[in-house]
Amino acid sequence: MTSARMPDFNKPPIYLQPNHLADYLSSQQEYCLFLDIDGTLADFTLNPKDSFIPQNTLTLLQQIQRYGGSIAIVTGRSLAEAKEMLAPLQLPIAATHGLEMSFVNVRNHHDNQGSEPSIASPVDSDELNAIKQALFQACEPYDDFTIEEKPYSVALHYRQNPALADIAHTIISELIADYSKWGLKPGKYVWEVAPKGVNKGTAILTLLEKIQSSSNYNGALYPIFIGDDITDEAGFAAVQGEENSVNSFKEEQRRAIKGTGIKVGREPTCAHYYVYTVYEVTALLESFLNFYKRRAFAAFGLVDANPPLYKL
Repeated sequence: MTSARMPDFNKPPIYLQPNHLADYLSSQQEYCLFLDIDGTLADFTLNPKDSFIPQNTLTLLQQIQRYGGSIAIVTGRSLAEAKEMLAPLQLPIAATHGLEMSFVNVRNHHDNQGSEPSIASPVDSDELNAIKQALFQACEPYDDFTIEEKPYSVALHYRQNPALADIAHTIISELIADYSKWGLKPGKYVWEVAPKGVNKGTAILTLLEKIQSSSNYNGALYPIFIGDDITDEAGFAAVQGEENSVNSFKEEQRRAIKGTGIKVGREPTCAHYYVYTVYEVTALLESFLNFYKRRAFAAFGLVDANPPLYKL
């Protein structure tokens, strides 16, 4: 995607024809694709545990890796859940909104020896356990709440009954009023209690820095982030180098980032572009794969006489 095509931040996002993503990409540029899971790679379900990434999508990601594309996952799910949903793929992952970080050998996608997971900031486990216990007690009168326990956070879902939105917010905000280290993250029919200062924007820039340093590419990697939820807005701002992105990186680092955010859905967003559904995300991935396939054939002076693995 060239800078000339990028819309002004103050303008509404532009609909991106999913099967034409490759038309925006330059053969002289290396890209790094950052992907959310729920609502992006996987359909949104009433119970988060019922969600899964289709095998076709996993195959697409594997093929993009095979042809030289860099991919990383940025999700609100725990690291263990993210790895389980992505198996057998080995990808860099920022889980729990960036609190849990897992890196793999980005130059050898078939190497399963990734570095040990790390925690972005220390977590007070005693306080978290107290919050979880109080949340279960407060939600006992309500059958339509789902409490999702994670190693370093806890989420209260009201997907089964959206009318409980205000009650959910009241319960969880009153519950953490005495815990100064913890904050609320809003999402689609969910409020999550997580350590303050953790967000997907910082997570993406951390992953990008790691992947860039492990790459043989001399230029700057161009980040593309696809996500669907409120928590993804920090990621969109970060990859686009917006002034309101993240404060933990130096000003010159932030200004050096010139990427693109793609929102899944039509909710208000700071992303440059949008698509409508998870199915259109699949088409974006297909187009991204075909871009890398054509470039691979061109590098060897070959004509790709065979049809692509995935037709646009």
